[in-house]
Amino acid sequence: MRSCSNWADAIMDCALGQTPEPGLAAHLVICPQCRDALQARREMAERMDEAFRRSTAVEPPSYGPERVMARIASMPRTSKPRPTAWWKWPAVGSAAAMLVVVLIAMVMWVRRPAPQTNFAALSAWRSPTQALLRPPVAAAWDTKPRLGGEFFKIKPSGEMHAQ
Repeated sequence: MRSCSNWADAIMDCALGQTPEPGLAAHLVICPQCRDALQARREMAERMDEAFRRSTAVEPPSYGPERVMARIASMPRTSKPRPTAWWKWPAVGSAAAMLVVVLIAMVMWVRRPAPQTNFAALSAWRSPTQALLRPPVAAAWDTKPRLGGEFFKIKPSGEMHAQ
């Protein structure tokens, strides 16, 4: 069997309107202290309900907001005027300077001169692989023979060199 202190939560629940569980009902039959505690808590809950009903039944006066506004209007103004935001001017100046810089950059980009391309140098360019793949005799192929001259000179080793 539970002691009286173990029934405290169940007694509070019963005082607030819940139906008592069978073990609590049996205990209340035999324990006058718990029965008195239940009755005292029910009376306290009833008093609190009545106080709440009375406080919510009263309507606020309809002239309340007008009275408050009239009171505010009648109060002397002791506050200083709000200073202007000093940080606005540097921020506006910085934004204007950035805008000018961007506009100047855009104008310079649009008016830039067209790149000059040296087409003669591009047409004379040859791939390095062409020079590496040419045989050593290719120089003789590119030269023109002179009239009355020797085109090839034969060395005793058997190599031919163009003049």
